[in-house]
Amino acid sequence: MVSAPDRVALPTIGTVLSLLAGRGAFRIAYHAMALVLLACWGAEAFGLYAGAAGATAWIALLSSGAEKTVLKLVPRLPRTANAVARTAVLTSAVPLAIAVLCTVVAAGSTAVVYPLAAAWSAGLGLLTVVVAVHRAAGRPARDSRGFLLLTALLLIATGAGTRLTPAGQLLLLAMTTCGAALWSARGIGAALSATAGWTSARPRRQVTAAVLRSELLLGLYEPLGAASVGVLYFVLALGSRHGDSTTLYLALLVSSVVGSLLLYLLRIYQPASSLRLRGTGARAGIDIARRLFVIALAGSGAGCALAAVAAGPFSGTALLVVLLCFEIPMHALVSLALFLLENTGSRELIIAATGAAAQFAAVVVLAPLLIPAHGPVAALWALVASYAVLAAAALVRLGRPV
Repeated sequence: MVSAPDRVALPTIGTVLSLLAGRGAFRIAYHAMALVLLACWGAEAFGLYAGAAGATAWIALLSSGAEKTVLKLVPRLPRTANAVARTAVLTSAVPLAIAVLCTVVAAGSTAVVYPLAAAWSAGLGLLTVVVAVHRAAGRPARDSRGFLLLTALLLIATGAGTRLTPAGQLLLLAMTTCGAALWSARGIGAALSATAGWTSARPRRQVTAAVLRSELLLGLYEPLGAASVGVLYFVLALGSRHGDSTTLYLALLVSSVVGSLLLYLLRIYQPASSLRLRGTGARAGIDIARRLFVIALAGSGAGCALAAVAAGPFSGTALLVVLLCFEIPMHALVSLALFLLENTGSRELIIAATGAAAQFAAVVVLAPLLIPAHGPVAALWALVASYAVLAAAALVRLGRPV
């Protein structure tokens, strides 16, 4: 098997800005749509729509493993590019197929809003993988065009939604998102054939199994991170602390914006990074990741200790601000460290996945112990502490520098 070249050009500033413009326009249109629908429908109807959309938003993250696998393996192993892309697109389409089937089963009932929202979320995940294939094949403009098209469709759907029911609006959103994914899929075969066709000596079944394993391991961090935050809200809801849920939501809003931007920037640079993090580059990447984990472990521990000491004299709002000042940079550090590990070797990929699982386990343990008595401050404290657990788990598995 012939490997990819050792060097690849980094995305230009213009390319990065274009990609950010496409995703940014989509996010603005998405939030603006919610405000318009709330004003037109009223709180009760919008609550049905928002509840279904919020309960199924995590489904879009199921495609993160497929997306990262494409961006990692297509540049690194061009002779298996077709197999990697085909497997990634097909697996990311599975949640959509299940959601459509559930929609048919639930048709006519008020519960149909949930599979419709799931189809919308799954369609967004499929679109993310489709444009990732274009980026990995050296056609990043297809990414920004795909999301700009989706933005235009969302604006149209927003205008139509003022005359639709929540179920009708979700159906329209699912259809427009799937339409954007199909439009963006044009030319994928040509893009990959320009990279390399199927000439691998390995059986296709073996390659497919390897791709699926990569998708599973690469796809743990984002969904488990979202699930960790979901656990915090769930524990707050069990105690009927709805006001505290709003406080936590507002506190994490800034963090989520910064975190989403960072993760997308890492995706933009992943094809180039995948090629550079091999051989001596892999060893250098592991060393950098180890240092980042050490800093994250120390920083998270310091943030938790400071919040514990300041719990008496400081107000709850002040403690949230203090913890948020640690949560944002600690999340950035562990995300970058995991990114480096995920794009080196198989052993490091397992270590990254194990660290993500350890973080989720830490939140599951800490949340019910602390939140009932201390509310949103304890929720954010548990999240910061979970980064220390993630860093510690990774450092243990990485061992000492060679």
